[in-house]
Amino acid sequence: MHILTKVFVLFAAVLSIMMAALAISYSVNADRVVADSNDSMARADAAVLALTAFKASSAQEGSALNETINSLQDELASRDADTRRLEASNSELRIRTRQAEAARESITSKIAQLGVAVETQAQIIDEYKDRITRLTAQELDSRDKMIDLEQSLSDLKSQVIVYEQVKRAREEQIEELRTIISAQASGGASNNANAARQTPVEVAGPVIQGTIDRVQTDPASGELLVQINLGTNDRIRSNSRLYIHRNNDIYLGDLVVQSVDLNHAVARVSYSIPGQTIRVGDKVMSKLGS
Repeated sequence: MHILTKVFVLFAAVLSIMMAALAISYSVNADRVVADSNDSMARADAAVLALTAFKASSAQEGSALNETINSLQDELASRDADTRRLEASNSELRIRTRQAEAARESITSKIAQLGVAVETQAQIIDEYKDRITRLTAQELDSRDKMIDLEQSLSDLKSQVIVYEQVKRAREEQIEELRTIISAQASGGASNNANAARQTPVEVAGPVIQGTIDRVQTDPASGELLVQINLGTNDRIRSNSRLYIHRNNDIYLGDLVVQSVDLNHAVARVSYSIPGQTIRVGDKVMSKLGS
């Protein structure tokens, strides 16, 4: 056999061995590759499912994140609005603070001015107080002097009243003496003079008005007696006739004076209108129709 053929046979044998080894190896590798392929497909399917689940979860998380972002954006907008409002309020407060400081400075200045004014007014008040004290002392001295003068004047008036009463009493005595002398001169005319003196007479001169202070009944005679606030100072005499009235338009009756002093008189009711009652406060006058 030729050498080349041997060589070729050897190569063929070697190749056959190699082919057998390759076939065996392919067979073994094919099973492993199929198993690996099946495993890979299973893992791919699992990965696809996991990816799908991840995508769904990611979508939900993204939606939640979007909602959170929107909420945070709204909150941020609200915070921005609050910030702007606070900044505006801060600006307004700063303006008010400056105004308050200006007002405080103005008030401080006014207080200082008022302090000066108060001091000036205190000085003026002290001066007025001293002046008023002096004037008060002078006025009190003047009042004391006036009181002394009024007392002296009152004493003099009282003396004048007494002198006038004495004078009137002397004049009445003189008139009575003249009447007695005239009655004695005319003989029997004295009885007529006594009768004339018993007849009530009206008070001459201007009209006199007074008030009834007290009303009572005389226990002895049963006559109605009144006390009036008129006396000899008012030209009232014993046996003077007075007229009672009420409200200046109701005539009530007549009075005849029985006793009299300087400022009061007691009179009896000589006549009264039937149905009328004489009471305290009724007026008396010396003439009717005046």
